[in-house]
Amino acid sequence: MRAFVRAFVIALVLSATTVLLAQQPTIVHGQVTTEAANHGLGTVVDGLKQQKDAVWVGYSIPVINKFSSGWNSSHIDYLEGNNGAIANESEGSNQSSDHAVILLRVADGAVMKLHVESPERELDAGGLRFVWLNGVEADDSVRVLTDLARQGDARHLRDSAAFAISVHQTSAATTALISLAGPGNDLGLREKAAFWLASQRGQDGLAAIQRFAREDSDSKFREKLAFDLTLSKDPAALNELIRMAHEDASPQVRKQAQFWMANKGGKRVTDDLRTIATNDPNEQIRKSAVFALSRLPSDEAAAQLIAVADSSKDPIVRRQAIFWLGQSNDPRALEYLTKLLKQ
Repeated sequence: MRAFVRAFVIALVLSATTVLLAQQPTIVHGQVTTEAANHGLGTVVDGLKQQKDAVWVGYSIPVINKFSSGWNSSHIDYLEGNNGAIANESEGSNQSSDHAVILLRVADGAVMKLHVESPERELDAGGLRFVWLNGVEADDSVRVLTDLARQGDARHLRDSAAFAISVHQTSAATTALISLAGPGNDLGLREKAAFWLASQRGQDGLAAIQRFAREDSDSKFREKLAFDLTLSKDPAALNELIRMAHEDASPQVRKQAQFWMANKGGKRVTDDLRTIATNDPNEQIRKSAVFALSRLPSDEAAAQLIAVADSSKDPIVRRQAIFWLGQSNDPRALEYLTKLLKQ
């Protein structure tokens, strides 16, 4: 019995070791060392900032959705450039994983680059030192990346940090993105954080987008949220778009919401768009609602535009409907316009 238990424990240890090693990618052309992040990721990175030479740091984290880096031309990521190498398309792959590799390039006393890669992809370090960290906690990773997103002067570093946060499995990632999307941050950072909240963080992310859409005072930010809502498959996202199209204080936000609700909602939003085209007190909003109707699926768009052109008492709205019918390839549009010309 004891021998069986001992064998079972050994099998578990070997299995866990295999999983751990599977999370570390193959690293070539690098001075590779492995360390334990016992004192936290931030401490390790701060220590490497004091060194003269550039160094890459990598570690693995579990992801909220299956991760793929989307590569299809080569299984190698040349971290220091491709060195003139020619990719072999036959080597391409697009495997997905329940982990992702976070890569930081530290040089000149700062983190200069950030990549997120698949564990299956081979990494070419270009001859630099490469430190692989074991035992990095997901919440700790989120804290370090959040600081990078806030402090990064370079847009590419800020944007990469926001994306890297979004793929983490921990709920701390959602909390961090909500904070980065909040007032007081740079508008570009807010927009990136909101985008990843909507596309990666499920119902909690959608709930945050809804709060921002209703409560945030920056109309330019709310304009961007209209598109973000199209990224969610939850029916509540379309309902929020419809609310924005009717109620938002900014005419420009209402126009954006109309456009995206037509693209997302199709036939389900025709009555709302017709109501806006007929009743909104703002002339530009009425015109944009007609444009949104033209963005419906082609068969529905022609029918709705003809109905507006026939029934609207507003000459501006009628002209808009006729204009967009003229851009349609639907035979009913041509028939209707021909009939108008003969009158």
